[in-house]
Amino acid sequence: MLFLRLSMDASFTLRRNEVLRLALIALFFAWLIFSISSFFVVNKPLDTGFGQNIIAALGALALSPAAISRTLLDMGATVWIGFVALGTGITLWDVLVDERSDDLATLVFAAGLGFGALGLLTLALGLLGLITRPIFLAILGLLTVATGPGAIGLLKNFRWQRPPRSAALFLLVALGMTLALALLPPTSWDGLFYHLKAPKLYLQSGFIRPGIDIPHLNFPSLFEMLFLLAMELRGDVAAKLIHMLYMLLLGGIVYLLATRSLRVRNGWLSLVFLYSTPLIVVVGAWAYNDLALSYYSLAALYTFQRWDETQNERWLLLAGVLSGFMMGLKYTSVVIVIFLVTMIIWRQRRDLGHTIRPLLYFVLPAVALVAPWLIKNWLFTGNPVYPFLFGGQFWDDFRAAKYSGAGSGIGLDLQALLRLPYDMTLGYADASQEATIGPFYLIFLPLILIYSLTSVREKAPPAFSFLLVYSLISFAFWTAGVISSAGLWQARLLLPGIVALCPVLAWIMEDLARFDHPSFSLRRFLRLVSVFVVALLLLAQANSWFQINPLAYLSGSETSTDYLRRRLGAHYQAMEGINSELAADAIVVFLWEPRSYYCDLDCRPDSILDSFEHLVFMYGDAGSIVENWHDENVTHILINEVGLDFIVEHAVDPVSAEELAILQILREKYLSPVKAWNNTYTLYRVK
Repeated sequence: MLFLRLSMDASFTLRRNEVLRLALIALFFAWLIFSISSFFVVNKPLDTGFGQNIIAALGALALSPAAISRTLLDMGATVWIGFVALGTGITLWDVLVDERSDDLATLVFAAGLGFGALGLLTLALGLLGLITRPIFLAILGLLTVATGPGAIGLLKNFRWQRPPRSAALFLLVALGMTLALALLPPTSWDGLFYHLKAPKLYLQSGFIRPGIDIPHLNFPSLFEMLFLLAMELRGDVAAKLIHMLYMLLLGGIVYLLATRSLRVRNGWLSLVFLYSTPLIVVVGAWAYNDLALSYYSLAALYTFQRWDETQNERWLLLAGVLSGFMMGLKYTSVVIVIFLVTMIIWRQRRDLGHTIRPLLYFVLPAVALVAPWLIKNWLFTGNPVYPFLFGGQFWDDFRAAKYSGAGSGIGLDLQALLRLPYDMTLGYADASQEATIGPFYLIFLPLILIYSLTSVREKAPPAFSFLLVYSLISFAFWTAGVISSAGLWQARLLLPGIVALCPVLAWIMEDLARFDHPSFSLRRFLRLVSVFVVALLLLAQANSWFQINPLAYLSGSETSTDYLRRRLGAHYQAMEGINSELAADAIVVFLWEPRSYYCDLDCRPDSILDSFEHLVFMYGDAGSIVENWHDENVTHILINEVGLDFIVEHAVDPVSAEELAILQILREKYLSPVKAWNNTYTLYRVK
């Protein structure tokens, strides 16, 4: 009787567990439908003009030897710089780690080390006033001879796991479209604002100089130095291609984390997740530094994990070097360094007396490699972390308040905070509007939570929890910014934390096999769903690609001028007009326009869209403002009328009625119209 009762209880428990599992699967199925449909309803993969765009793109094809030669030279210059970086980095890798058992790790880390070293070398040459093509060619030539054999040896003997055909086809198409866009003249916002503007100014001067009122030029500028090197050697397209090289290096780190740290059998799956992230393939074609930041952050995480596994302090030393290069890109990366320092202390918590040595191995190289940027800023502006904390040249409390946008964020609205992952995925309220992160992270969110909060994760490698904690801290830091300031709601700022999830998603996908039922496999079903989602994302990428129509420029049927007029419209026309119609000694102040890359004269951009309000704050009335312009020899004013209208209508802290009245007095009494472009820009002469 007791046996029968126990059998009935066991049977009931099994049935209850089965019902619970089926209920969870049903809920997850509903979540799939909700998240996928929500994403593609808001971010439609196709528009009505898709077919016409394809016909127009194919109709613009031509076979211009000049265009082909131009593209080959752009790519050749980039490959040369990358080859020198690889050779230089192999030398550094051998010194720091002295491990050649893994060709992929050697390749991926050596390239990152070499690029970092070239960036610091360019900084030194720029500060010494040695920015000339002969010097750059000589140095690259010497480094090619000295380190080239090592790079050739690694590439010659390199062996890699062939991807599945479906993954190979996806990667070929997605990366091919990104490469075509990277070969176009730059049009991205921050590239025209400061990433390319800084190198252009330094090349014009022949040295890295202070006294430029663009705050971002005194941010850590490791990547701008690589842009400077590429632009002196070849041009701005080569600079864009440097960023795309980091897109490939980032893929290498993601693959290493998946296969080495998480022991995923099919590491290519993590790359499918990575390169199906729209933000990655969009930004990868731009002259930005976000993919380099993501690369160095994940590289530091990987090397820290290797130290944790082996207790070989060389890996910790390498993590410190990579963190130093990372902090040479953005101030905000110090959060990752604090995270790793905390993890070192946590790992040594049972014997805190032995914490000092590993901390020194990590912290000293990181501080040493970020120090050149802090020293440069201190010498240039009087503030090592300009413009934050201590102010400095061109900076005061008014500008600090404008830049921070404190109080303009979502605040402590519980509903808005709970919706953040959903709103971020769909692209709502994104201040940059560059691209979305795609639906996969939202799709996998329930599984990530289950694996994080239940005993299911016990079979996961230690790196699984490590990457999840890192992503959670990154999201928390990003959320704190979103709470405070509307301008910080940019998914791009969370990119290092997002891409760290790609190996995690690949591991979860494989691990779901242990929950397979004879009549249903959640893993196979999710793979089919993923193929469907990837196909739609690829279609959306193709739709955007044909809208841009890179084939016209790459084939030679469209000149760079025509392409820039088509893509930038009135902005480029205004820059052309300034360059052709004003005297060489003209000084042009921009209002509500931060982009000045294509202006060849002394054009002073409105970097944080506060220039006019700051003038009113400083001088109070129209007459005093004009006196200040006369004192600074300003000859012309360019007003972005659309930018002004946007600030008036949509900004959290808009231009006031009093300030608009002062602007009107300036227009009527002190400014003489010179030319207007499409009701978008108006150029005035200062009377």
